[in-house]
Parts: sequence; C-alpha cells; structure tokens
Amino acid sequence: MLATADSNVQSGQLRAPGIHFEMWTPDKAAGFRTGVPAFVGFVSETGRKNEGYTGDTSVYLELTRWEQFTTQGWRGAFDGYLEYAVRGFFENGGERCVVIPLKGVERNRAAMVSALKKPFTLTGSDPSGKGGVLEDLENIDLVCVPDLMTAEIRDSLDAIFEVQTAILDHCAKLGNRFAILDMPPRFDNDVNASVGVKMGERERLINYWKQLPSAEGALYTPWIEVDGLAHLSPKNEKSEPPRRSASLRPLIPPCGHVAGIYARVDAMDGVYKAPANEVVKGAVDLESHFTEDDQAQLNHVGINCLRAFPRRGIRVWGARTLNRQPMWRYVNVRRLFLTLYRWVEQNTRDLVFEPNSPPLWDRARRRMVSYCYYLYQQGALQGATAAEAYYVKCDAETNPVEEREAGKLVLEVGLAPVVPAEFVVVRITQSTSGVSVNTPTAI
Repeated sequence: MLATADSNVQSGQLRAPGIHFEMWTPDKAAGFRTGVPAFVGFVSETGRKNEGYTGDTSVYLELTRWEQFTTQGWRGAFDGYLEYAVRGFFENGGERCVVIPLKGVERNRAAMVSALKKPFTLTGSDPSGKGGVLEDLENIDLVCVPDLMTAEIRDSLDAIFEVQTAILDHCAKLGNRFAILDMPPRFDNDVNASVGVKMGERERLINYWKQLPSAEGALYTPWIEVDGLAHLSPKNEKSEPPRRSASLRPLIPPCGHVAGIYARVDAMDGVYKAPANEVVKGAVDLESHFTEDDQAQLNHVGINCLRAFPRRGIRVWGARTLNRQPMWRYVNVRRLFLTLYRWVEQNTRDLVFEPNSPPLWDRARRRMVSYCYYLYQQGALQGATAAEAYYVKCDAETNPVEEREAGKLVLEVGLAPVVPAEFVVVRITQSTSGVSVNTPTAI
C-alpha cells in the first residue's frame, strides 16, 4: 500500500519534475520469514552420490521443494523418516526448510543419540568449542527431528527424552525458535503390527512426558499413514519404515506434516493464528483413532492430537505447548512472542554502541511501535484501540543512570495477544416456555 501527501503524485505516477515525498508502509513485517523448520535426520551410509560425506554437522541443505533432497543426490536412512517429513512439510504448504543431514552412524542407540544431539550443542557447552550448525542459522524458527523415532531409539523412552530435552533446551537458550516433537508409535517394533495401549501404559507415558522441560515446544500424536516414496520399492522391507500388517503404507511421525501446517497458517494468516483445525494433507489414515475421553486426558497435559472426522478429513486438533505457564499455554501465543524476539534482534542491531540518550530511546521506541501497530492491524492483538492492544516504553524511567552506565538499553513492550477459542460452548436451556439456544461463546 502506497500513501502520499504530494499532489503531483497520482495513481503512482509522477506528473512534474522535482523531488517528491512519499509515505510508505510495507505490507509485510520486514526482515524474515516464519514457518521455516530445520529437519535433523540420518542420511544413507553412501552419503551423497557425487562426493564423499563424512557426517560433518556443519553441512546443511536449503530446500524450496522436497524433490531437491533426492535430486541433489541425498537419500534418507533406510529405516528413517527424514524424507517423509520433508515431503510432508511441502505437501502441507511449506515453502522453505533447512535439512541437517547426519551420516548413518553405527546402528546402536548410544551412537545415534549422540549424533542427534550434536546439532543442538551450543558453543561453550561443547568441550571441542564447536557448537552445532543450528546455532548459527538465523532464518529458521522451527525444529523437527523425525529420525529420533527410528526403531533403535524409540525402544527406550530414556533415549527419546534425552534428545527431546536437548532440543527444548536449545530452543529455550536461543530464544527464537520452537520445537515440534513426536510421541512414540503404538505399533509393536518386532511384528510391525498395530497394538492397543492400555490405559495404564498411556498414563505412564503422560506422566513421563510431564518431565520434559517447560519450554518452547509442542508434542503431537498419533503417527500418520502415508503413501510410500516413489523412488523406493514397496516390496523391499529395508526400503521404508515399518507398516501395519493391514496396510502397505508406511507409518511415520507427524512432525513434518505439522510443520507444513505451521508454515501454511503463517502464510495465510500469521503466527498469531493457532495451527489447529487444519487438514493434514498427504495423510491417508491415522495409527490410532482417539476418542473424546482420550483427547481430554492428553490435551490436559499439553499433548496435541490428530483426529479424523467424517467428511472433514484428518485434522490437527490441538494447539497447546509443553510450557506449564498459563500465559504460554497456546502455540500461537508463544510463537507470536518468539517472533517478536526475532524481529527485535534483527531490526535493532544498528543501535548497538550508539549514545544511550533520549534520541536513541526515541528511535528504538518508534521502531517498536511500528511493528506492534503492524501486528494490531493484522489482527494478532486484541483490543478496540491500539492503546488497548499494546504499549511501548523507552525513556528515562526504563533507562535510569545505573542501567545506562552498565551499557544497557531497556525497551519495555506489552502485548495483548489473541487467544484461540479452544472450547466453543453452546448453552441450551429447556423450560416450560420451550427450548432456547444462547449464542456460542469461547472459553
């Protein structure tokens, strides 16, 4: 949208020579994308076709369509889920992702867990002084590790939790990304058949998941059934992940498809919209079909379910985080603030080392007000007026002498995010005068 106060500019055309002043408002919050995941997973022992690959975690691929993974000569590990996750991401509306390929290590749990944790090691915590490649990537805001659910690892809940804890700690320490995690499958690893999970086992899993760090991530279940990859033979058991005995289609963890839904919702609406009640494209069936009672138990502890509904398809039916603070209960609310962190980091770097005085405070405040107003215009914040939706403060009160002498610039921002209508209640009243239905309300 272009607005101007110059009468010589009409319909975007200049009518007279000279200098003309225009007021320009960008249609997007400048500087970065959202809904860009990093996928961490194992690649085939052969690595790339055209060059030897040693498993160096500083190598990463930037993809804009899933076929690029294989056309560049890469192959996922034969029993892994990396390629499926990447395909599911693009099938569901993803536009860009990063892949961190790990060379297929020896098939033992300890080695695989160590390899999966390496990209999430921060510089300073690694004795070698070399952190993982993810630390240096600025263009991602989501993290997925589909190959954490390979057969060698998923047999051990301790191993799963060790890696998932490392992922959540990584996201929390960097403060600008969000993890999409999977629960283990319900099928038996030996016979590849679907088996039921007793209520006691489900409760044990739920209680175990409560031990995950209260940090930046969300957990999804059940696994999904998809069509096989075209370049793999469905008759070769070592070509693809396990299948249920009643189906020729592989079962895979849902993180890649869910990441695509995050990206799709971000592009259509924004990070302020909950990535839920959205169709999971590419999913043919679900490993488990939860009842309302099942979901009530899972939703209560922050585990998001995928559900199949008649005539409505398979949908993500939950938008809760693993964070136990009520203010960060919903995925979209937490991601809105994480995106705010990213925006501030990328759009205030030029203010570093500037004189810490009122002119600098004004510059910082104006930039922040501009971004908050953009969020308000997009519907990300609630409030009848902008003053009710946000506030920005950067003055002598937030920057007293002791803060300035410590080299700090303090900018105080408050947002009133829109909370999703997770429960829609219709009140039906029956009396002698008849039945009345009140307007639905969200709680």
